[in-house]
Amino acid sequence: MRGLEPRALELETPRPLGAARANRAEAVGEQKITKIKNKSKNKNIGNGENGIVPLNVWAENPNCAEAVVWRVDTVKLLPTPEQVELLLRFAKATRALVNMEHERRRQLYERTRMIDTGIKHAYWNQDYAQLKEFIGSKNFDEALCLVAESWKSFKELLELKEQGRLPAWLDPKPPKRLKRLLIAVKHDNYKVFEGEEAIWLGYYNVKILFQGELRWWPQRLQQGRLIIVYDEVKGAWYAHIASEMKLKRDARAPLKCGIDLGREQLAAVVTENGVALLYRGTVLKSEYHFLKIRVSELDKRARFADFDTSVRLEKRKWLYRRFRMRKRELIKNMAAHLAKTLRELGVTEIYIGYPRDIKRDKPTENNNAWPYWLVIKEIARATENLGIAVYSVPEENTSRICARHRCEVVRKPRGLVRCPYGHIMHADLNAAMNILKRGGGRVPERVKVLSFTPTPDGVIERGKKRESKAEPDSPAQRAG
Repeated sequence: MRGLEPRALELETPRPLGAARANRAEAVGEQKITKIKNKSKNKNIGNGENGIVPLNVWAENPNCAEAVVWRVDTVKLLPTPEQVELLLRFAKATRALVNMEHERRRQLYERTRMIDTGIKHAYWNQDYAQLKEFIGSKNFDEALCLVAESWKSFKELLELKEQGRLPAWLDPKPPKRLKRLLIAVKHDNYKVFEGEEAIWLGYYNVKILFQGELRWWPQRLQQGRLIIVYDEVKGAWYAHIASEMKLKRDARAPLKCGIDLGREQLAAVVTENGVALLYRGTVLKSEYHFLKIRVSELDKRARFADFDTSVRLEKRKWLYRRFRMRKRELIKNMAAHLAKTLRELGVTEIYIGYPRDIKRDKPTENNNAWPYWLVIKEIARATENLGIAVYSVPEENTSRICARHRCEVVRKPRGLVRCPYGHIMHADLNAAMNILKRGGGRVPERVKVLSFTPTPDGVIERGKKRESKAEPDSPAQRAG
């Protein structure tokens, strides 16, 4: 059976948004607005021209002034105790359904090497009759769509692997079991009352209050699915509301910038007009340092015979999840601040050096823990909202070559590079200038450097105190 080629079953997959939504999409197409699909899987696909890969909608369509994209609003739910019990029951039922369907498709793939990318066979499966009746047919259909999308992604990765467009070390695996508590609600089975700050769930006939700002939902062209998840770290329920909306960008004079990613400096940015931005990675490093200390202390205490092993494992899991959550918040704050600053400077194109395969080439602890691709994704998404195109370029040898004289430099002392022609430059800014040149930009003669420190609570400009008087939650921030 191993010699068989993986193929998809010819199953009809219903449109997750319905026929009415398809008609609206056709109407939008008549207005000559480019319909864009998110292509988040292209980090390892293709090299493009000179290794340049587009990362957002404006890079994929440089001549487009308008684009239709999907965005998600996340709000915190404020359910009553009775509503919490209801959400728990439906979330456990949805998780059970998703895991059962994953297991069915996995067994099918192992037996026949066939990949089921539809929902027809699962929809009429009598083993799911009780779950279908409990969570509702529409929400049952939406949960199956989530499973089908993950297996379709797995099929596409296998095809790219056969074509040789994936790295040799990347071996696609079937989707894993769902561990989080999750509820999938179809687009026409819920309503959002912005004035009352409440969400009405149609099949369950409950209205749940929420807390948070709806940024994209008021601008929607149409409403997408609703995903309700339980955050074990914060102990709260969150709703993710998908909305299809239209982005616009105005015509401006072209201005490029280059970005180099690193550990000491999370991002070093240089623009053609001579402005340099440095985002320090000290807070993220300290967060990771305190995580290792807490985990080490927990493991030492577990050596005693009276220490419960299950408690230790749950505590470790909680610590790592908390670190991942705070890491994502820090990176999102940095990306939003960077996008806003570059917009004010008039930048229209960004070129980011992606350290591809650095975890395999240099398998150190820091490289394995550092979220390079997460930083790139958040920058691409934040700048897309402001009409800035983002491209990924190879970053090999950008720190070893002088950006002005194209000769090899000496990295000494730490953080600086010395050119044989006599000038000294910041190592990360020199790399950012080389990345800017690879994107076809002009290297400025002199730069004005602005330094910032991103934190999970915001971005602090160097020389200025925190705006919030409240003591930060993170021990890393309290320690400086």
